[in-house]
Amino acid sequence: MTKRTDHILKISVAALMTVALLAEGRPGVMPVFADKTTEQKLVEEQQEKAQKEQKLTETHGKIGNLEGSKNVLQGYLTGLNSDLAQVSNELSSIEGKLSDKEEEIEKTQGEIEDLEDEIGQLTEDLEKATAEADEQYEVMKKRIKRLYEQNSMGPAQTFLGLKSFGEILNYAEYVERANEYDQNLLTNLKDKRDEIKEKKAKVEQDKLDIEKKKQSQQEELSDIKDLKSDAAKEQNKVKGLVNQTVTQISGYSGAIAQAEADAKQYEAEIQAHDAKIKALEEELAKERALAEKSRQMAKKNLSQINVSDGERDLLACLIYCEAGNEPYQGQVAVGAVVMNRCMSGAFPDTITGVIYQSGQFAPVASGRLAARLAQGANESCYNAADEALAGSNPIGDCLFFRTVIPEISGKIIGNHVFYNP
Repeated sequence: MTKRTDHILKISVAALMTVALLAEGRPGVMPVFADKTTEQKLVEEQQEKAQKEQKLTETHGKIGNLEGSKNVLQGYLTGLNSDLAQVSNELSSIEGKLSDKEEEIEKTQGEIEDLEDEIGQLTEDLEKATAEADEQYEVMKKRIKRLYEQNSMGPAQTFLGLKSFGEILNYAEYVERANEYDQNLLTNLKDKRDEIKEKKAKVEQDKLDIEKKKQSQQEELSDIKDLKSDAAKEQNKVKGLVNQTVTQISGYSGAIAQAEADAKQYEAEIQAHDAKIKALEEELAKERALAEKSRQMAKKNLSQINVSDGERDLLACLIYCEAGNEPYQGQVAVGAVVMNRCMSGAFPDTITGVIYQSGQFAPVASGRLAARLAQGANESCYNAADEALAGSNPIGDCLFFRTVIPEISGKIIGNHVFYNP
């Protein structure tokens, strides 16, 4: 068997062991190398939970304030609706008065038109009566003129020329009756004309009075229209306030709904933190128990650790994945952590078992280790693995390591701190 064939066989065995151990899913403790320790994760979870609880308290307070503001607006809206109903009733009443006043004005206008028609008729009658009087006066003048023209002797000679007393009486009666007829006719015509003038004057005065009444009604109508305009403006103003308030209430309702949703989300997150905190507390307890168990149990000697075929490659590749860019001493230290676990009695007693213990080394879970096994490690990592296998140990009994943070004290080499919980 060539060296290359042997190397490939060792890699295949290691890969199969990886699959088997991962499939087994044995419970583990805090990964040897992780960005945060279990204790740090626990503290952060507790802090995040406290922050969520604070936000939940603030959100409940916010909901209370929003509901208080919404209730105030609801009361204000109730008052506005009452005002709007009152203004609407007043506007309806004003519109009724406006309609009545318009009917009055229309009726008054009808009366004025009737009086104008009557005045027109009286004017026509007056003109007719005046024309009749003038005509009768002309007839009378013509008759008198004709009487004198028929008898050139004049009234005295005409009277002396009568032959008998009977003729004299008849002539005198004729003249008297003619004068009386003309006089009566002229008097009647004059009386009729005066009567028409008086009636026309009265009707014209009535017209003036009614026009004054109409003017007063027009002024009242204008006042009512002003009242209507003011009431309509007030109605629109109140409607605007109602709509604005409804919009504000809707906004508060939306904000309350959002805050309640936020509160439910915070409650769910707090529950999730509680579950995670419980799991981390259990994990931390296991980790501390495991470290305590390791301290109390008798440790194996390095000579008691059996190194199977391929485990040198496995350890070197793990060192490459975890500390390939670290100083050489840091690479040896990573190998020493694996060997410390093998000897502690609290961890698996083989290199393969330690490296593939569930949830311990990040490169195992990510697949980087398997990929590196297919290629092999570099010379520095193989040398570091050989030193660790030979017993070189710059970190004492440390079982864990991670990137350096102020919260963890231990042996610092390069960018790693090596420690026990």
